[in-house]
Amino acid sequence: MMNSVETADKILSGSEFPDLTGLKELIGELKGELEFGKARRVLEKARDLYPEDIWVVQQLALCTYKDEERYPKHRFEEALTLLESIGLRDSKKRDAETLSLGGAVYKRLWEFCGQIDHLYESLSFYRAAFETDPERDLGYAANNAAYILDLLAARAESLEHRNDIKTKEAQKFRKEASGLREKILENLSARQNDPDLSKNYWFSATIGEANFGLGNYAEAGQWLAKARATKPKEWEIQSTFRQWVSLAKIRGLDVPAETEKPDVWHEAWQALRQLLGDETANALMCYRGKVGLALSGGGFRASFFHLGVLARLAEADALRGVDVLSTVSGGSILGAHYYLEVQKLLEDSTKKLNRDDYLDIIEKLQKDFLRGVQSNIRMRAFDDFIDNVRMLFSKRYTRSHKLGELYESKLYSQVDDGKTDLPRKMPDLLVEPAQGRFKGKEFRPNFHNWRRRAKVPILMLNTTSLNSGHNWFFTASWMGEPPGLIDIDSNDRYRRLYYWQAPEESLKNFRLGHAAAASSCVPGLFEPLVLEGLYPERAVKLIDGGVFDNQGIQGLIAEGCTLILCSDASGHLNDSYDPADDPGGVVLRTVSVLQDRIREAQYQDLQARLDSKALEGLFFVHTRKDLATQPLDWIGCDNPSKQASEEQLTSYGIAKDLQDKIAALRTDLDSFTEVEAYSLMASGYLMAERQMKDLDQRHKAEGNPGTWGDFDIHAAPQRNWEFLKLKDILAEKPGQQATVQRKDLDLQLKVGNGLFFKAWHLMPALKIAAFAAIGLMLWMLYKLVVSQWHSIVFSMSVGGLVLALVGLVAALFLPAMKWLNPKEEVRSIVIKVAIALTGYLMAKLHLLLFDRLFLERGRLARLLSLK
Repeated sequence: MMNSVETADKILSGSEFPDLTGLKELIGELKGELEFGKARRVLEKARDLYPEDIWVVQQLALCTYKDEERYPKHRFEEALTLLESIGLRDSKKRDAETLSLGGAVYKRLWEFCGQIDHLYESLSFYRAAFETDPERDLGYAANNAAYILDLLAARAESLEHRNDIKTKEAQKFRKEASGLREKILENLSARQNDPDLSKNYWFSATIGEANFGLGNYAEAGQWLAKARATKPKEWEIQSTFRQWVSLAKIRGLDVPAETEKPDVWHEAWQALRQLLGDETANALMCYRGKVGLALSGGGFRASFFHLGVLARLAEADALRGVDVLSTVSGGSILGAHYYLEVQKLLEDSTKKLNRDDYLDIIEKLQKDFLRGVQSNIRMRAFDDFIDNVRMLFSKRYTRSHKLGELYESKLYSQVDDGKTDLPRKMPDLLVEPAQGRFKGKEFRPNFHNWRRRAKVPILMLNTTSLNSGHNWFFTASWMGEPPGLIDIDSNDRYRRLYYWQAPEESLKNFRLGHAAAASSCVPGLFEPLVLEGLYPERAVKLIDGGVFDNQGIQGLIAEGCTLILCSDASGHLNDSYDPADDPGGVVLRTVSVLQDRIREAQYQDLQARLDSKALEGLFFVHTRKDLATQPLDWIGCDNPSKQASEEQLTSYGIAKDLQDKIAALRTDLDSFTEVEAYSLMASGYLMAERQMKDLDQRHKAEGNPGTWGDFDIHAAPQRNWEFLKLKDILAEKPGQQATVQRKDLDLQLKVGNGLFFKAWHLMPALKIAAFAAIGLMLWMLYKLVVSQWHSIVFSMSVGGLVLALVGLVAALFLPAMKWLNPKEEVRSIVIKVAIALTGYLMAKLHLLLFDRLFLERGRLARLLSLK
């Protein structure tokens, strides 16, 4: 016997369509299995067959707005269009179910966009649904209208706390909500013995919610137990649970601590336990909303800064609750490594996961990632002679591919998942949790995470398509350009596809290393990563995700995240006393200005979403925090700006001059010393600690219960982090009395800004040896010239001299023009092999000598031993 999904697939492939009775049964089963996308496609076909049937359109609208695998705003707008086609706004065609669905869609629109108009639209439709047909509505719409009124009351109370002004608005909303709930109980109490209604889940849940909203928690629990006995579908349980948790939240109730036993819980949570039983404690984490974590680009500088931020987030027990992980460039290199460790933990663990498990991951990651980075991945892209030749001769294998393979061999192979040096394939990243009710079934985070405390994160590796200029994602399920993020341009959208749908085997099993490399292909330094044979007559060329979105925020918005944690270690536009005015310099500066403007616009958008309550919360740290300068007055200014006292320390306890140098460290993929890496980690950690405390202070000032995000904001350090050994040195103020350690740290961070000759700048002996070698060569050349000064090398006429000079100029400049694109112009096999050999020898020399000296000079133990 076929299951509902198989039946739907058969119908969609063109088989005989069921009658309306069979269709209703099938749609009910698909919704019960959370297959809203499949149900939507079946209903679209049904609409063509039954164009006059209102139920078909209503169900199509419901399945459309509930399909969480589609972009939120688009599915909500599409659902409203469907409802309007059957009279949503037509007073002559009033239908309670249609109006209730309209209220539901506008409620979800408000949750996504935060526009207060959507909340009032939702309220008006729910009210109209209840007033149009109270008997048929059975209190469902009235309950939701009361919930909207409570939301409005909570907003008013928040403003009262913030401004310390008392108004009657919140009281008015609360009173109206209570009146609606009392009316529900009055209308339905006479029908509670109806045998048909006693088997109806929504009837019992509605009476329960009315009691819950009125504070009658014991009665609410009894009705919820009756509702559970009807064996409801998963989506029905989820809808009820989330709304009741939200209702408790806006009433100021805090969720119980993880260690609290249910018998000491507040009555509200005990009532909800009647629906989920022992799974209630984990599911209560939906209290904080959908959590997204963004790790920005910025090379290995960003990676190490993120490691410090992750350490503090792990201590606050925030990492367990992350639903979506969106990463860019250096954030992607680290994010993929972190995700592999989390995947192993979720799939291998036979115990209940807690904060310590995530702390263990971060502690291991700091050691493994630093070890991998210190192998100098940038130089190792050249230290294999055969690969160098292959890169020069092949268009399908570039330095970007080599880079991805190095990520796998030097970083991801350190994950103890049994794969050692084998390539990690994107489809293999789908997590199958070892624990939970969905063990052994396909786990779909968007639908199943709500019951878990330890979430299964969705990984989104951000890249940029040179073809369309749009964002391109690699996830464990699909790759391509997501719908919904492109509203105003007319370029083609390269539709996302699941890996199993790809036309070639290499695309079906796309490598994680290559996806991370595509995310970190810095323009000008690395070639685009090319995907051929995927779209007709096109070769998709992908570059660094930071070109489109260097913070990784858009992926979180697309996934409907409502609480965002963002670690931003991207490069900032520095002030220039005298910007270059040559054409090349102006172009480079202009690109930097545009990138900085994108970053500012991104942050302003996040802040607007936070202010409008589209976001539950925003945690945002960046490397130049607290480094703002004073306004600059013009020469002869008649009203000089008031100069504030210049603090030498940031609010998170790092000297500003040192933090400025940390922020300016190179965004490269070469070796980082322990001192450089640990300085970045310490900066990220201390900054994250300060930011969370500031957010919690504001949270309490607005009269909210518990802590910000329900995280352990004030948790003491949980590990003896190596990077915290730098804390006291980083807090030292500059000046004549600075310690030797402080001066040496300042020097290392200053030198770390450069891309070349860092070892020479740090080690005087090496610099002296280099100058001595150059001096010796010049002296030998001088001696040779002096000894042969009177020797005749050749004789030539004036005409011959002119021709020789012309030939010399041509020989110098014509080849130079061609070498602007060396891979295309170098056609000689001999020259190609010579280039490959030169790159190989230089890489080997650097790795064997100079890199080792640089890393030894930057050891933490050496710095701490200075007196």
